Amino acid sequence: MKQCDVLFVNPPSPDGYIYIRDFNRCGKRTRERRIWPQTSLAILAAIARRAGYKVDVLDCIASRISWDDYHEYVKAHEPRWTVSLAITSILTDDLFATVLGKQCNSHTVVLGPHITALPVETMRAYPTIDFGILGEPEETFEELLKTVDGGGDLGNVRGIVYRRNGEIVVNEPRPFIKDLDSLPLPLHELLPMDKYRMPYIGKRYTFVLHSRGCPYACTFCRQTVMWRSQPRLRSPASIIAELKYLARLDVHKVLFHADNFTQNRENVVELCRRILDDNLKVRWICNSRVDCVDAEMLRWMSKAGCWMINYGIESGAQEILDNCNKGGRATVERARQTIAMTKKAGIKAWGYFVIGLPGETRETIEQTSRFARSLPLDLVVFDAATPYPGTEFHEQAVKNGWLESTQWEDLDQGSRASVSYPHLSSSEIMAGIGRCYRQWFMRPRGALAVLKGLRSPCDIVEICRLVASHLNIGKSEPRA
Repeated sequence: MKQCDVLFVNPPSPDGYIYIRDFNRCGKRTRERRIWPQTSLAILAAIARRAGYKVDVLDCIASRISWDDYHEYVKAHEPRWTVSLAITSILTDDLFATVLGKQCNSHTVVLGPHITALPVETMRAYPTIDFGILGEPEETFEELLKTVDGGGDLGNVRGIVYRRNGEIVVNEPRPFIKDLDSLPLPLHELLPMDKYRMPYIGKRYTFVLHSRGCPYACTFCRQTVMWRSQPRLRSPASIIAELKYLARLDVHKVLFHADNFTQNRENVVELCRRILDDNLKVRWICNSRVDCVDAEMLRWMSKAGCWMINYGIESGAQEILDNCNKGGRATVERARQTIAMTKKAGIKAWGYFVIGLPGETRETIEQTSRFARSLPLDLVVFDAATPYPGTEFHEQAVKNGWLESTQWEDLDQGSRASVSYPHLSSSEIMAGIGRCYRQWFMRPRGALAVLKGLRSPCDIVEICRLVASHLNIGKSEPRA
């Protein structure tokens, strides 16, 4: 039996649906049937292995591992440490991993934006958590391992919350990692690569860390909880080394994990040059703002294998963008120009919209729907605006009484609206999202965009299920 000192776990689904979890993202039930690669846990596993520990990564979402199966695993392997992700929308279910960990006498560690935003409240509500890692986890976790196993003073470990003599102690924050190249390459081989999937990409793809942080400060964005506004980038040389490692694992499809991949033009162009110079056959996608690309950059990206960009457009109403502090030059008109440029470069465009931000009305929802339909997008996502703890939007919602519930499980942008305004209820927000989807898909241009993305019989099944889930907003949803 494989021994394990440190177990890193993406916990089981509480209800059979697919959930997105990552330590710097909001987390949600996904309608798009995306199964996210747990690259973040694989980086932490590499940190622990480098320190001399035997490690394993258990991705219960991807491998469809139930809580009963997970319990059997921890009983059989008795890891000395269990490290788990926990997201706001299914917090209590996620933290059942700490209950099972304590039954096996493990040190239990929780990480992610929820405990980062609310360390004392989370520790008080869930007594089976031994340690919470606040913010960027890698250096903190490595020091925590060495301190506990070496009998050191926990008071010296920056970036943690823990218990001491029955009291909850929050240590001073840890500075951000200045050089992301100092992180070891993730242990991708520990991940169930064949299980990861995304619309149009298919299976066997993964994430590659590109950068952390964004200089902008959208009020609803949760990356500000983890990274604040300090952008830090990996060097092209470091990324190329990881792409070559993935090629040896027969993985040639990646999503560059970044809040805003295109924020540093020089870095992007140099990475594209290196991919071409090394003749790497990689197909990749990335996230971007609409005001951070230009025609020449897009041509470089297309040549180097970029075939789709996920754009955070958010709204078709300029006043809504202004209300949420989108900032920069990310205007409605700039979005139109950028999507056209992207398509001209031969790159697909996936538009992300947020419905229910402050100032939203039935009229601005319809304006966003019309705007989305006017763009040559290949796919769209309309999510409910959700005031996650730690964001400025959450502070606004609490101050103004917009929150419908004080239960964290009600904060899930992928399945429900959690705010109501005097002029717009949560049910009207969800009804608006449903209309946006139906109006986008149920027209010749929308159907044609979907058909153009089909590459295999497997794609047909996946895309049909995706469209069906969008068209049935508010009705029963298909399980994985």
